[in-house]
Amino acid sequence: MVKRLFSYLALLAVSLTPSISYASWEILDLPTDRGFGAIWAIDEQTIFVSGHQGLWKAFDGATWSIDSGYQSNMIYFVDDTLGFLSGKTLTTDGGRTWQKGDTVNGHGIQQIFFPPGQSSLGYGVPYLGNIRKTEDGGWHWEVLPTFPDIFPTSDEEVHTSHICFPSDPDTGYLTAEIWQIISLDPFEAETYHSYFKTTDGGQSWVLSGEGLWNDEFKPYLVDFPQNPSTGYMAGYGKVFKTTDGGETWDTIFITSESYPNIYDICFPETDQVGYVLNDTMVHKTTDGGKAWRTFGLGKDTVFLRCHFLNNLVGFISGTGTTAYNLLYTPGFVLKTTDGLLGIAEEDWVEVEPSDIKVISSIGHSIVLCYSNCPQGFHASIYDPCGRKVDELHSSLTEGTLTWGEGAPSGVYFIQASSGNPAVRVVIVR
Repeated sequence: MVKRLFSYLALLAVSLTPSISYASWEILDLPTDRGFGAIWAIDEQTIFVSGHQGLWKAFDGATWSIDSGYQSNMIYFVDDTLGFLSGKTLTTDGGRTWQKGDTVNGHGIQQIFFPPGQSSLGYGVPYLGNIRKTEDGGWHWEVLPTFPDIFPTSDEEVHTSHICFPSDPDTGYLTAEIWQIISLDPFEAETYHSYFKTTDGGQSWVLSGEGLWNDEFKPYLVDFPQNPSTGYMAGYGKVFKTTDGGETWDTIFITSESYPNIYDICFPETDQVGYVLNDTMVHKTTDGGKAWRTFGLGKDTVFLRCHFLNNLVGFISGTGTTAYNLLYTPGFVLKTTDGLLGIAEEDWVEVEPSDIKVISSIGHSIVLCYSNCPQGFHASIYDPCGRKVDELHSSLTEGTLTWGEGAPSGVYFIQASSGNPAVRVVIVR
């Protein structure tokens, strides 16, 4: 299996990205290469990977065995002993054996999060329904109160996605997709995206004013890696950042139009160094999202899940085709120990951000000034759906540009090629 998989990756490296080195990637020698999904590592020796045959596990970093009775899309460890495959399946001995927990309220939980420093108190997120909470390490789950009505005059469904409690076990964030039911027969619904915040341990939830009516804000993943002020959310085509505890969010990264899906984000130790898994690419920042580096194995490779022990050591699972079915398509599990994603330092393509200032961000046209652009100024302009609608170019190293005189009214994002965060502007007619 190793020779076949390595040949596959080597072929991609030669035919698609010949200048990239893969020396720092280790391809883990799993006995199968089908259907890898969730992944978690307690340390470099103790690794768990979910596959279509069951749960693969290694306790020496090399020798793999399988628990064929467990097929899970989730792996989560609170510490080196307590871990979960679902709300109703847990381990207390570091994954050597697994036990049944709360088979009633734990059923349907797709994500679990224990706030920092907590080994008994945690939260569970089902796809549909009320959030769960445990105070005994996951043996029993309490069903928390329902969400507030978003559409008082119509039925609705709240499809929850991802939860995070930065430091305080009572204050957390929950991303969600909200369906406003228009008709039941035939079924018709309007879909909105937003997130909720709680400050009382999930007893009540407040809908964020940033979302719901903002079409370009579609959060799915959330991570507050270091403190309750600075956090990240990622969704379809974009990564967002807050530095004021979720009061406001700025777009700091926009994916390509061809590959908009973001499957995972991870900021292992601080809010400066992080990874974003985006379809066929992994993006890395070392300065809190101001600049990004990109790594890929080719257009037919999808990076799905990651778990980093620290800023340098991490594991990523993926599949070998973008038209994938997790149960049957060829998969791979990679390990890096230098945090550079297998690319030699001289092969990184990175440009220091230029100085950009928007003088007029709302009006019939947009005026911006730029400087420190030795290669000239280049920017793409996107609509709220992530479609590129225009470009700005100048060969000068500094200057002033005006845009939008012929553009329809609406919200737009100006993304400079220099790595600066995207700038939100509004055209008004």
